[in-house]
Formats: sequence, structure tokens, C-alpha cells
Amino acid sequence: MTIDSKYPPSVKAGKPILGEQPHGWERSSLNNFLDLIPRKVKLEDDTEYDLLTVKRSRGGVVRREHLLGKDIKVKSQFEVKAGDFVISKRQIVHGACGLVPPDLDGSIVSNEYSVFHAKPNFDLEFFQYLSETLYFQQTCFHSSIGVHIEKMIFKLEDWYKWNFNIPPLKEQKKIAKILSTWDEVINTTERLIDNSKQQKKALMQQLLTGKKRLLDDSGKSFDSEWRFSTFSELFKVANNKKTQVKSSEYLSDGKTPIVDQGKQLISGYTNNDEKYTELPVIIFGDHTRVVKWVNFAFAQGADGTQVLKSTKLLNDKYAFYLLSDTDIPNLGYSRHMRELKEKDFKYPTDIREQERIASVLTNADKEIELLEKQLGDLKQEKKALMQQLLTGKRRVKIDDKEVA
Repeated sequence: MTIDSKYPPSVKAGKPILGEQPHGWERSSLNNFLDLIPRKVKLEDDTEYDLLTVKRSRGGVVRREHLLGKDIKVKSQFEVKAGDFVISKRQIVHGACGLVPPDLDGSIVSNEYSVFHAKPNFDLEFFQYLSETLYFQQTCFHSSIGVHIEKMIFKLEDWYKWNFNIPPLKEQKKIAKILSTWDEVINTTERLIDNSKQQKKALMQQLLTGKKRLLDDSGKSFDSEWRFSTFSELFKVANNKKTQVKSSEYLSDGKTPIVDQGKQLISGYTNNDEKYTELPVIIFGDHTRVVKWVNFAFAQGADGTQVLKSTKLLNDKYAFYLLSDTDIPNLGYSRHMRELKEKDFKYPTDIREQERIASVLTNADKEIELLEKQLGDLKQEKKALMQQLLTGKRRVKIDDKEVA
């Protein structure tokens, strides 16, 4: 057992505590439900093979490489079939396990993986959901040995010493069917979010270049001139040695938070008569390329965060979208600014057109935010339902009869 006291978030190192045994369920080692399947493969030099890997945090079984047999360095390889359950011996403490999808049937893995098939009394789709429980994660951790979290090795014989509460096969399948329905809804929502982001990206490319013109209040297309200006003409850097941001919602006590460049999460206060920067502002940095719109009181983060304001040539929100659509190299904040100042930015001279563009993109952001909130709610509801179903606290109906 490792004695390292610092673990990444994906590692659940607590003591496994199995709940009460539900009525009609079997308490037993998983050895009675799983078969280890070693399908040894003799590699042929000129035959192509798909090699698998398993992502951490139950991210799924995926193709790692496609190689000729002669190019595979580890010659001890084993075939996996669609529906097999695979555990990475070196990564299971990080949640690296899952079912082999149909499109990867016939792929191969090294002996760094354990490949399981279900016995007649077990359903591997149910097992997939069981693997997401805290108890499962902790049994895997306590069945692994090593002096460092990244070098721990899973010991199957130790894992088989832990008991699990397992429902009858029909109940396993019903539980898996219910949870898979939730997964379908979650996956659909994730696809909607991806599509909405792609649509917004395409819209930005059209609206921020003038390829697509919006209508003004009279219903006519905007026809104002578009021009190029330098960064210095359009933006001003607001984070000097001592900078404050002012929030109208935050001034009940007559004070505002100070932003001190170069200090980690410093939050101080000063009287209103001192110099401040009005919100909203645009920020980016901390050696990242993420641009953020800030319209609430905040204290600046790590050294490198840039606080920007737009000049009178640009609408504030339009300026944010213009900057967020700009390629900012991830090269450190000083080089960010140097490269930005060398860029020219295209924009419509009519502030009303800028406002209309910003409004359209803001609405697109709101739609994405709503979908992301729905996704978060769905995941939380599924998690709560899993906790009830996989512990037997909530029972399902089998053949229209509720199991008690």
C-alpha cells in the first residue's frame, strides 16, 4: 500500500465500507461473477492491429495506435472482444476501466491490462455502472501496491478478497437499462452543446469579419464602413501596479476590491475616492489563452493576468468577442501582449452594429449556458439515482412487480 499522502482528485483512497446487504441480493467476491479471459495473440509482422488503452476517470476504452505487428514493441498481446470489461493494472487507481465498444472488437492489449468476461449470473453493463461507485474505486486502490501513486500495480488476487452486494441477474439488467437511458439523455445534451458551440463559432467568423451583416432597427442591413485598427487604438491595459475594479452591486459598504498585479488572489479594500477601473472588463492570462468577460467584483489572480478595457471605438461586449476570436499564442503573458499589440483588428465603425453583433453572440452564449446547466443537473440526478439503485435503497420492477 502506498504511503504517499497527496493524491490527484481521481484517486479515492479511503477505506472501503460496504453497505447493508439488500434483501434478495448476494454478498460475494467478484470472483464468482467474472472470468479472466487471456486470449493470447501471436503477432504477425505484416498484419495490422488496433491497440487499446483505457482513459482515466472512466473516460472509456479507446484506440491508442494502429500498427503493423513488426512495429509493436511489446510482443505479449491479448485479444479483446466487444463487451469485455478491461482494467488497466497501472491506471485503475485513477479509474481506468470500462467496456470494449463494438467498433474495437478484435483489438489487442498487453499484459498490463486485465480482460474480463461475465459468468452466466452477471451483466457487464451493470458492472460498468458499479465501477463508478466510491466503494469500487476504493477497493481498487486498496488492491494496488506501490510507493508512488503513478507506479501502483493492481493485484487481482487482493481485489477478489473484497465482497460486493450483487442483485439477481434480472435486477442487474433492469438497473443497467434505467441508467443507460439517463446516459442517452446526457449524451444527447452533450452533442447539443457541441453543436451549439460549433454554430456560435461559425456565427462569430461571419459576424466579426463582416461576411454576414445584421439588420438595423428599420429592418435594413447595416452598411457602415469596416476598418482595421491596432490593438493600442482599440484596447487599453487596466492592470497597472495598483488597480481596482468597481461593481455597482458591491458598493453597499462604500468599498471596492483592489486588484494587485503579481500577487496570488489578493483581495483588499480601499475608499471609493481612489483610482479604480469601471466594470465590465476583459481579462486573460495566467499563461493561458482564455479570454473572459468580467462584470462582477473580483480580485485578480496570479501574475500574468491581463485586465483590458475597450476604447470609445468599440462597444465593450463587442470588444470581448473580437478579442476572444483572436488567436492568442500560449507563450506566457508578456509575449501575449507583445504579439497582440502587433495585430490589426477589423470592426464596423457604427457602434449600433457592434451592439447588435454582441447581442446575437450573447444570446448564443446564453443558450449554451442553459444547456450546460441542464447537463450538470442531469449528471447530478443520475449520480443520485445510481447511489440508490446500486445500493438497493431503491428497488426496480421486474416483470411489472416491484422488488422489495
